[in-house]
Amino acid sequence: MKRVYLATILLVLLAALPFARPAAAEGEDPAEWTVIFYLCGSDLESRHGYATGNLEEIADCASYSAMHGLFLEETAPELSDAAPGTVNVVIETGGSREWHAADGDLGMQIDPGALQRWRFDMPDRISFEDEVCPFVLEDTQPLASMADPQTLCDFIRWGVENHPAKKYALVLWDHGLGSKEGLFIDELFGGDTMSLDALRTALAEGGAQFEAVIFDACMMGSIETAWAISGNARWMVASEEVVAGQGTAIGDWLQQLIFTPQWDGRRLGRWICDMTQRKYAGSDGGQAQDTLTWAVIDLDQIERVARLFDRFFADWGTTYATNPFMMMNKASVLKEAFEFGLNGDNMIDLAGIFYNPYLAVNLDWDMYSELLDALSDAVVYNVHGPDRSQAGGLSFCYAVDLTPSELDAYALNCPSPSYLAFLDAINPTWTAPDWVYEQAERLPEILELPDYQVRVEKYVDGNGAPAIAIKEGYASVNMVLVDLYRLNDQTGRTVRLGSTLAQPDFDEARGLIYNFNGFGVWPTVEGVHCDAELVFKGEMGMALYNIPVRIGSDNYLLRCGHDEFADEPLTVYGLWEGYDADSGVFNRNVVPLSAVVGQEFTLLYPIDGGEEGRTLYEASEPLTMYRQLEMAPKPLASGIYYIDFWVKDGFKRRLEVGRAEVYWDGETLSVPEGAWQGEMTLTVPEE
Repeated sequence: MKRVYLATILLVLLAALPFARPAAAEGEDPAEWTVIFYLCGSDLESRHGYATGNLEEIADCASYSAMHGLFLEETAPELSDAAPGTVNVVIETGGSREWHAADGDLGMQIDPGALQRWRFDMPDRISFEDEVCPFVLEDTQPLASMADPQTLCDFIRWGVENHPAKKYALVLWDHGLGSKEGLFIDELFGGDTMSLDALRTALAEGGAQFEAVIFDACMMGSIETAWAISGNARWMVASEEVVAGQGTAIGDWLQQLIFTPQWDGRRLGRWICDMTQRKYAGSDGGQAQDTLTWAVIDLDQIERVARLFDRFFADWGTTYATNPFMMMNKASVLKEAFEFGLNGDNMIDLAGIFYNPYLAVNLDWDMYSELLDALSDAVVYNVHGPDRSQAGGLSFCYAVDLTPSELDAYALNCPSPSYLAFLDAINPTWTAPDWVYEQAERLPEILELPDYQVRVEKYVDGNGAPAIAIKEGYASVNMVLVDLYRLNDQTGRTVRLGSTLAQPDFDEARGLIYNFNGFGVWPTVEGVHCDAELVFKGEMGMALYNIPVRIGSDNYLLRCGHDEFADEPLTVYGLWEGYDADSGVFNRNVVPLSAVVGQEFTLLYPIDGGEEGRTLYEASEPLTMYRQLEMAPKPLASGIYYIDFWVKDGFKRRLEVGRAEVYWDGETLSVPEGAWQGEMTLTVPEE
C-alpha cells in the first residue's frame, strides 16, 4: 500500500484512482459534456512520450463528488447532493509506432497495431490503495490512418452514440502545419496528413455539433481552419504559432470543466488559454512561454470575417489592376504583419493587416471600420508571450509562393474567391479553378503589367562588393535579401552561413541601390560562426533567426531574437526541432537550454547542392551547451564566399537575382572581373 500525505494531495489537488461507473442506462439524462480526444501520437509519442504526459494529466483529474468527499464532507455534508452534471471523457489512440503509457504509474496498455477507444473513469471516492489504470478500453478497431477523415468521423459517431451529452468538445492532438497541409502525421501510414477540406468532411459527417473544437497542434489558429469547421462547431481554441510538445494545460482545464460543467465553450476556451499560459510561465520553458499564442474564436462570426476578407481582396484586386502605385502603398502593410513558423510557411497575422492604421488612408473608411469590428468580434480572447505581442488571434495563409499543387489544395480551404483570383494573377505557374471566376473578377496577369516588373543592374561597388541597382520597378521592391555561403577548403564543399537583409542606399549615378554593407563580420555561437537564417524582420527593428545545431543524434534549431535598435546580441529563446524530416510538418519538441546544459553540441552548416528533398550538413567541432550562450558577431576568416541576391517584391514574391563569387582577404572584398555585371528583369523561379 502506498503512503500518501494529505499535504501532497492538497498541492496537486488529487492522486486520482479509478472507481468504476456503469454506463448510462437508457432514458437517463445525458451528461453535461462529452470531451472527445483524438490522440494521434505520431513521433511526438514514440520519440518523446508527450501524448503519455497528457494522458497522465487527464488521469490526475477527479469528480466533484470525490473532491467533496475528501475535503468537505464532514464540514459541509449538505453539499453532497449539489454536485454538478457529469463530464464524459473518451479517447482514441493511434498513429504512433510506440506508446509509453504502460511505463510508470499510468499502466495503460496501448496497442500501436490497432485503433483503441478508451473511457476515462473519474473516481467517485478517494482511495489510497495501489493505483489501477483509470482508463477503460471500450472498443478496438482495425488499424487505420488517423489522417483519414473517415477514421475521425467514425470515432466522433461512436463517441456521440455511446456517451451522449448536452455539449461536445473535440480535442485534435498532434502536429499541425497551418493552412497549407492541415494537421496530423500518422507515422504508421507514411506520414499521412489531413487537409482542412478533409477535416471539414469528417466533422460534417460525424453527427455532432461541437460546442468547442480545441486544436492541440501547431499553427491552426487561422481563418482557413475556422472556415473549415464553422458549420459544425460554435467555438474554436487554437494557436497561431508553434505549440510546445506538452500541449495545452489539459489537466487544469479538464479538471475545471468537471467542476463547472455549466460553462459554455467560450468560458472553457478562456480557461484553456489562461491555464496554458500559466503552465509555461511557471516552467523553464524558454521559447514555449516567450512565443506562446492562444485564442478563442467565435465561429458564428467567421462568415462575416470571411465576407469582409473577400471584399478586402476584391478591392485589393481592383487596385492591383488599375493603380500600381497605390497598390504598392497598400501592399506595404505586408512588411509589418507578423509571420508565424519558418520562412515559407506563409502564415501571417490578420490583425497585422487589418489593424494597420496605414490602411485607413488606402481603404474605404466604412470597409476599414467593418474589418476592425469583424475581427474584434471574432477573436473574443487572446493570450500571447512577450515575443509574440503582435499576435492578434487569427492568421491567414499568404500563399504567393506556394507551388501549383499546394495552391490547388489551398483553393479548397480558402474562404475568398477574390483572394484566389489575385493569387492566380501574380503566380505565372498556377491557374485558379473555374469556379473562382463564377464569383470573382479575373485580373490581368502580372507579366502583362510593366509597372510591377523589377529590373536590376548588377555591379561591383567602390568597396569591391557585389551590389544591385533598381533600374525599373523600384516601387515594387519590398526588401532585398542575401544568402551567404563559404567554400570549405578542406572538404571542397560549399556550405551556407545564413541570410540577412541587404541595405538600401542612394547612389547619384544609379539611384536606389542595395549592397551587403558590413560584410566581414557574421554571428557566432560561443565564438564559432554559425548558419543564422533570418526568419522575420519587422519594421521596428525586431529580427528572428534560426540556427541549426546537433545534440547527440538529434538536430535542433536555436531560436534567436534580436532588437537592432537596442544594440544588444542575439537572445536565445530555446531549442526547437523545426520540421519533421520525413513529413515536412512542424515538430513540437521544444527544449529549454537548461535541459541540455553541459551537453556537447555542434553547429550545422547546410551543404549547397545536396540531395533533392533532403538537407545534408557539415558540422563544427564540438561545443559545450550553456544556460546562456555567447552570441556575438565576429570577423570572418579569409577565403572564397558566395553571395546570393534575392528581391522580395511588393507582394513578397521571391525573385532571383543570382550568385556572386567573392574573395575576402580579411580586410577587403574582390569579385572576379566581369563576373557580376549586366541588367536583368527578375522573374519568379519555376520551382
